[in-house]
Amino acid sequence: MDFGPALASMAAMDGMLVAGVFALLLAHGVVSAWRWWAIMRLQGDAPDLRLVLRLFFVGMFFNQTLSTTLGGDAARVVLLRARGTGMVVSSIMLERAAGLLALIALIPAALLLAPNAVPVMALAVLAAVLAVLIAFGPRLRDARWRWVAAAGRHLGDARAILLTLAGLPVLALSLAIHMGGGLAVYGLALASGAALDLLVCVTLVPPVLLLATLPVSFGGWGVREAALIGLLGPFGIAADQALGLSIALGLLVMAAGLPGGVLWLMPKKNKSEF
Repeated sequence: MDFGPALASMAAMDGMLVAGVFALLLAHGVVSAWRWWAIMRLQGDAPDLRLVLRLFFVGMFFNQTLSTTLGGDAARVVLLRARGTGMVVSSIMLERAAGLLALIALIPAALLLAPNAVPVMALAVLAAVLAVLIAFGPRLRDARWRWVAAAGRHLGDARAILLTLAGLPVLALSLAIHMGGGLAVYGLALASGAALDLLVCVTLVPPVLLLATLPVSFGGWGVREAALIGLLGPFGIAADQALGLSIALGLLVMAAGLPGGVLWLMPKKNKSEF
């Protein structure tokens, strides 16, 4: 790729719209922290919401410095367990499951809009398999093999939290988080003067951004750029413009995680603080 035109398209972006996207990404982090807190509340072991918010932004910072999303998740596990909170790993796994299940609501529109429906279909199948496992997996809790019984118990907890009326707010927050990512890309497209449909952004961008969370690169760099260039090309967005849009998104995500870095580096009053 020739980075010159990509950087030129970034430099020509409307500053006010870029600032609005940055504010949206900060709000995106707040809503994501709220979802994590809501899951821990349903598990019966939720710390103060302000602490969860701080820890989530610290995790966002580590997502940019370590291989995503394992770096941020590991940081949250270590820091929250140090404060005596249990079930941290399961709450984060339920976060991931809720995000995948919420994609089911976007699949019909995505299949209609996607020029190449294979990746969307793959995510649809994966989400459907997960839903079936959560719905029927708890029957395994009485299995003879210990590890199968343990899996059944965990799936039972997942069903009680994600597939009940009490879990609907968690799925609604997950859907809002997905659409927030799509709106961020739409805002940057507007800022660069690209003619990109809002419906395309809120239905097709979330599955693509989900690919950037795979722990195969630092901060999702490279994966996100390749995915967005491939996604936006059929909709008339040139590769250099899509590359500039993706780089701008990555830089804004990094900036949104900086408050977590500040919290991490602040002097500690005692060893129990992070």
